[in-house]
Amino acid sequence: MSITLANKDDRTSLLILSVVLGVAATAFLDAMNYLQHIILDKPLTRYEFIGRWVIYMTDGVFSHQSIKAAPSKAGELMLGWVGHYAIGIGFALLMLIFTGVKWVLKPSFLPAFIVGFATCSIPFFLMYPGMGYGIAGLHTPNPAMLQSKVLLSHFIFSVGLYAAGWLLSRRIQDACNE
Repeated sequence: MSITLANKDDRTSLLILSVVLGVAATAFLDAMNYLQHIILDKPLTRYEFIGRWVIYMTDGVFSHQSIKAAPSKAGELMLGWVGHYAIGIGFALLMLIFTGVKWVLKPSFLPAFIVGFATCSIPFFLMYPGMGYGIAGLHTPNPAMLQSKVLLSHFIFSVGLYAAGWLLSRRIQDACNE
């Protein structure tokens, strides 16, 4: 059986691989977060607040004093979870845009790490200010804890992205050898 990955410009391959890698890396992040919750009693991420923030944007409200104090909206939890996975797919797409789909044939950790680290800017400078937490969460009772959570989560996502790429490359190699 012969499997060929198209070049960097093949949008279909790029999108399919982004979905596979992004969903796998995000699921890995969620599994690690749940393990931290069980073992370390770390609070779980409240995705309903992300969904609430996005729903309010459709009403033209882009920032809040506190997203937690804003009245809840129908569908916010589901939208938060869907958004969480869509963001993971977007981060995988971002990496593949820069590396090309050839990264899947020989994945390396550095591109996954760079994407994970660079995308910390999204919660620090977009999401947290919009949700009332201030830049990098500086308006929260414990900004260092929130910042370290973001850095750790994005690092875990990077590991998941690399691991998903490694597993996928092994599957492709096995299929080519059949």
